[in-house]
Parts: sequence; structure tokens; C-alpha cells
Amino acid sequence: MSELADLQERIFKNKKEKGFNVSDIGTELLLITEELGEAVRAFRRENKTELAEEIVDIIIYCLGLLAILDVDASTAIQKKVEENEKRVYQKVSEQGWGVVEDKGD
Repeated sequence: MSELADLQERIFKNKKEKGFNVSDIGTELLLITEELGEAVRAFRRENKTELAEEIVDIIIYCLGLLAILDVDASTAIQKKVEENEKRVYQKVSEQGWGVVEDKGD
């Protein structure tokens, strides 16, 4: 088992032991959104320590949500990284990039 899989398991176990949500996907998405708002506030205050903590909270919620979905985070992340590496991106505006060509299957 990978370190990430171990963390995912610990996170889900902690959620169950503490009586936190382990089934309502909508609730988890709302909580992730709340944490993202807290990260934005920390960013605006230029508080790197607090920002890092909020990003970690988001990661923890995401790993817990993947556990609720019965998805192995390590495998899913590896697959998505590989897909992204195959894509060709082009700057579409000052604010962002878009996929020009998806060289995946």
C-alpha cells in the first residue's frame, strides 16, 4: 500500500470514528467549497502558513470524498497525471489555458 493510500485510509477511519459524514457526497462538496473560500481569504491576507493549512484541509476532504466513492486516490491521481501529460495545451487568454488536443485514447 502506498503512503497516499495509507493516508486516505487514515482520513476515512478518522471521519468514521469522529462521527463525521461518510456518505453524503453533496455535503462533502459543500465542505470542500467552504475550505476553498478559507484558502482564498488566507491568500488575500498574504498568510502563506494559513493558506498552506487550508490547502491541506482541501486535500484531506478530497481524499475522504474519494474514499466515500470507493476510489483509490493514488491510482486515480496517477491516471489523471498521465492523461494530463498527454494533452497539448495552448494559452487561450491572459487568465488561462485550454486543451488543444487530447492525445489520450
